[in-house]
Amino acid sequence: MELIDQCRREVFKRLWAHYSQLVPIVPKLNQAFKDRGEDWTEDHVAYRTLPGEFTGAHILQGVFEALGYSRKDDYFFEAKQLKAFWLCPPDVQGHTRDASPKIFVSELIPTKFSSDFQEVIRRLGSQVTASPLRRIQQLRDQVRGGNQLAIEQMTRECVTLLTTFPSWSRPSLRDYEVLKKESEYASWTMLFGHQINHFTVSVHLLKSFQGIRAVADFLEKDLKVPMNHSGGVVKGTSDLLLEQISTMAVDIDYAFQEGVEKVPYGFVEFAYRYPMSDKKHDGLWQSYYQGFVTSNADKIFESTFKK
Repeated sequence: MELIDQCRREVFKRLWAHYSQLVPIVPKLNQAFKDRGEDWTEDHVAYRTLPGEFTGAHILQGVFEALGYSRKDDYFFEAKQLKAFWLCPPDVQGHTRDASPKIFVSELIPTKFSSDFQEVIRRLGSQVTASPLRRIQQLRDQVRGGNQLAIEQMTRECVTLLTTFPSWSRPSLRDYEVLKKESEYASWTMLFGHQINHFTVSVHLLKSFQGIRAVADFLEKDLKVPMNHSGGVVKGTSDLLLEQISTMAVDIDYAFQEGVEKVPYGFVEFAYRYPMSDKKHDGLWQSYYQGFVTSNADKIFESTFKK
């Protein structure tokens, strides 16, 4: 195994542990699927970002490129004023179970929001005065050069960036409400920055369910998990080659300047990818549609909406 591959897999192992700790529904669901004899395979991991010289999607792109990823398709979300892209892992030559998850990165476009809103975004970004990428890229070069000690250092740097709170000062409830009034996406990202928004499970690899609606019924009816019904519980169709469902986000305690409040954090998504027209349903990564569908993702974003 290449040393960068070793580093990438360790990064995801630690990211998964962090996410599972913050989103208590995750180990519960994981165990429920194991009880049915199912393996839990991640399809993709999603991140949200706010713009800035040393924040934003380009920072996450640099982190994952250092781990061997390559940038693919771009997307635009008119209603939510977001731009996005996904990154392809390098280990996609065999079975999907053996591949690293795809990465979906989105970034807010603040220009069409109010002046108060834009001022909060500008103020947050201006507080981040150095790029976290230089150190990660230096360590990547050392790992590629065969430095075994650099593997742990690079792993730690990547995980720290992707699990800690943003570099700007602790948010006030006023700023949170200013952003939330116009964009729930922005208010969430102000609180959590580059932390994981959600992991996604590959439904097409499951054996005991007849399609994604059966998974939705299992989650909602059997396990009593609150589901995202925006646009319907199942987003997408077989014609689009991608169907998705998601739970609603769990609430966690967040320490604002004024005190602790409960806010929505993370959720779990499930994706069914259909084989390409000339391919079979054989489990091989290259056999399935691997992109994203904006109309689906637009509704998945609403899993963190507080009702």
